[in-house]
Amino acid sequence: MKTLILVNGIPASGKSSITKVISNYFSFPVLSIDEIKEPFMVQFADIIDRPLNRKLGYAAYEAMFNIVKSSPPEIIFIMDAWFGFRDKSVLEDYLKEIGDIQVIEIWVQVSAELVAERYKNRCGCRIKGHPGEEYIPELILLAERAEPMILGKSYTFEQSNNVNHEELINWIKENINHN
Repeated sequence: MKTLILVNGIPASGKSSITKVISNYFSFPVLSIDEIKEPFMVQFADIIDRPLNRKLGYAAYEAMFNIVKSSPPEIIFIMDAWFGFRDKSVLEDYLKEIGDIQVIEIWVQVSAELVAERYKNRCGCRIKGHPGEEYIPELILLAERAEPMILGKSYTFEQSNNVNHEELINWIKENINHN
């Protein structure tokens, strides 16, 4: 059985930071939608817009699942993405293609205020092609209504000033099936 840890949350929720904590602790490889997508965004910097960004995201999403599907079952992957940018059925279809798989999800919950602040602070340092500050009102709405996928065991990590990584690590230890 393959194992996949989905680190899910809206943009600027803190997924990448949580992914690093998990990866550093367990030494699991990471598949990040942005890490796959952004080199292509750089190549298309003169023409990148939101529709092209979205298409590159679709391709990166598919690439992540292709990597998991073609890898040996003993490798436990961490996937860092906002899985809600596509219909849940797309994720379910990719998981079915992989076959026998354990999915655990870390849902990174963030307040509307914190996500707006984080996104605004990173706008100036992101690769061209990511939405700018005009995206913040949409993010605020996402923060108020976005939910985890819940396709397996799920843990909600509340982003706040009192972050508890130890509790998260212990939950993963208790809920992951080692092959």
